Amino acid sequence: MVRRIVLRDEPAPRTVRWVAASATAAAIVSGGAALWSGSSWFAVGVFAATTWVAVAATVLAWVPTAIAVSIVGVALACACLATALSVTEGFRSEILGSAARIHGHVLLSKYGLDFFEYDGLARRLREDPRIVAASPFAYSMGALVGERDPVIVLGKGLDPEFAGEVAGLSSLFEGGDVGALRPGDTGHLPGLVVGSGVMRRLGLELGDEARIVVPAELESGNYDVNRPPRWATFQVLDVVHTGTSELDASLVLMHLTAAQAVFFREGRVSGIELQLTDPELADEIAQELQTELGFPYRLSTWKETNAPLLAGLQQARATLSVVLGLMILVSGSSLLATMLLLVRRKRGDIAVLRTLGADHRNVFWCFEALGVTLGAVGAGLGSFVAALSCAVLATQRFPLGADVFPVDHLPVALRLADAVGPALAAVGVCALATGPVAVQAARGAILDALRS
Repeated sequence: MVRRIVLRDEPAPRTVRWVAASATAAAIVSGGAALWSGSSWFAVGVFAATTWVAVAATVLAWVPTAIAVSIVGVALACACLATALSVTEGFRSEILGSAARIHGHVLLSKYGLDFFEYDGLARRLREDPRIVAASPFAYSMGALVGERDPVIVLGKGLDPEFAGEVAGLSSLFEGGDVGALRPGDTGHLPGLVVGSGVMRRLGLELGDEARIVVPAELESGNYDVNRPPRWATFQVLDVVHTGTSELDASLVLMHLTAAQAVFFREGRVSGIELQLTDPELADEIAQELQTELGFPYRLSTWKETNAPLLAGLQQARATLSVVLGLMILVSGSSLLATMLLLVRRKRGDIAVLRTLGADHRNVFWCFEALGVTLGAVGAGLGSFVAALSCAVLATQRFPLGADVFPVDHLPVALRLADAVGPALAAVGVCALATGPVAVQAARGAILDALRS
């Protein structure tokens, strides 16, 4: 009965079948072009347009126009919502992933200016199987001076022995080797790894010399406005691409000993960054270490450090879910109108079915199954199109404006929950929208339907 209601009574017009075949071929060709042409918005736009034409024409070739419109509407709503959620998740993963590679998951610091026991403490912490790396660091604000106007930077000193264990850190270096963080000696200047944004702003090139200038008043003690700043000359040996515009525009990395010399003039550090096997263990491990080490040590997690960012991304996801979720409600409304039309057209078939022994429940579940089936088909098509779109966007890595967005490219991370959630919501809305129509079909008068 469901198949008889849904499928066409006669073959689709030749024009519809020709459009479906042509659009499918065009979608395949444009998708391949989008994958191989570099960051081409035109190729991606053609791919999106031809994909939707192919989906709509294929559905129209099998089912009547009214049902095809409902299915395509559900598919469009699911695809838009899943793609939007994937982009927001991509922003979250990209920003937090870069932050974890640069700043770790747990930060161990110490009250006061006497963190000298960092080496032994870092090696002891590394013995915990849940901790991938424990990297001491020295941190200070400063100015990087080249041939152009100085740029305010975030200077950070790392020890390659410890930082080399940080998963993914070396991949951020253009040369792929943390060995560029070399210490200074009698024959060489200390190495400097500069953020890609800083390189562009100062017009630096690999091999150039640059000075790090640190105001003396950043340290505690007796303040004297006449005290000269501290500075040191470095050689630019590599470029770091974190994928986060803010970091790329301000971060410079150097060897820990060089940073200690220019920042503090003593062998202390600002803290120890811990990278974990599972970021969700950060709170548990931070609490354990705080209990074990006690005062004057203090610990903070990546969730605390990035709390404003996480809250903003969560609000963005909620807003998109509400706004684009309304599309699912609209598509459910169109399905309601379609089902009412079908009940009116199939009154005779329903009456015959009732006279053959079908009761109210059989007719009700027949139409309810029809609504759920149409919703499932639309949700499946929408999830398929969303997966294709996310694959193309993830491959292209479209550049974004560094002065507007927190990352330098459009990130996409399609999770199973982001694909299944909209699909289940669409099926649920279709099931609810079909319920009143199924009740009306089950309660229809048999004699009146047979006479008409």
